[in-house]
Amino acid sequence: MRKILFAIGGFLLVCLITLGIWIYVQGSVGQEVYIYYFNARTNQLESERRIIAELCLKETIRTVIHLMYANPKNSSLRQTIPDDLFFNYPIRMVGGVMHADFPQNYHDMTPYEEALFRASLVRTMTSLPFVDSVLVLVDGEMLYSPLGEPMGAGDRSNVLVGEPIMPRRVFRTTVTLYFINAELNGLSPEVRTFDRPAEVPIEKAIIEQLKLGSTSYGLHSSIPSGTRILDVRTDARICTINLSSEFVSNFTGGQALAELTLRSILHSIMQNDRHMTGIQFLIESERVETFNGVPYFDIMFERVME
Repeated sequence: MRKILFAIGGFLLVCLITLGIWIYVQGSVGQEVYIYYFNARTNQLESERRIIAELCLKETIRTVIHLMYANPKNSSLRQTIPDDLFFNYPIRMVGGVMHADFPQNYHDMTPYEEALFRASLVRTMTSLPFVDSVLVLVDGEMLYSPLGEPMGAGDRSNVLVGEPIMPRRVFRTTVTLYFINAELNGLSPEVRTFDRPAEVPIEKAIIEQLKLGSTSYGLHSSIPSGTRILDVRTDARICTINLSSEFVSNFTGGQALAELTLRSILHSIMQNDRHMTGIQFLIESERVETFNGVPYFDIMFERVME
């Protein structure tokens, strides 16, 4: 009887060892990827290893993206991608650069949330052997830094990981913006309060808020759609506003509306900064003589046009 029990025990032990080896092999065969999540305790990005089936390039990317939306196994980690933010397909690969395109609600993230997500996206995707870097786009357009510089592609040398990712310092800012009224013959004020990153000058923040448009029914934004704010600098109480060519090319309306557009910007900046003595407009870093019929667009405006 004892020999029989030993034989049964030995057989069960062999079965358990065989089962363990099978589970290990099944969990190790395939393609290894690393999904990066955020650890709120350490304020750092941390990865979790996943094994996925050997797939073609496009299906591998889709699978990894799907994993980014899944909850991590470690309860102290959390995903960085918002549940309502989805990739615009198809995903393009240009050489080793993955073009990750998103809809406009990408901008609904706070600067801190966006920095976390972009870092985790780059780290996750560059764990794939065929991805060297990731270029983040919004509806096909490149992202720009608060200083107006193109963000470019991110790789493992320029994303934050393994060190605390600190939130940006922000100021609660209240300004009076001037929008074009419903009759298109004057300006109407609108008081707005928003969070402004410390590195963004108040003058640039004002133009960004004008570009977002009014929250009041019937008021119109003074910034033509598609306009990019290339740079805003203030030196010796003179503000220089450098805008992209779309400010001119995308403008629709006659000279009267063009004058209102300029007045909207000038009023909004000068009324919120009483120390400002002049404003200079540049288009693609160059002075332009006229703006849709408005002469002397290349001069420095020392006061708001009446």
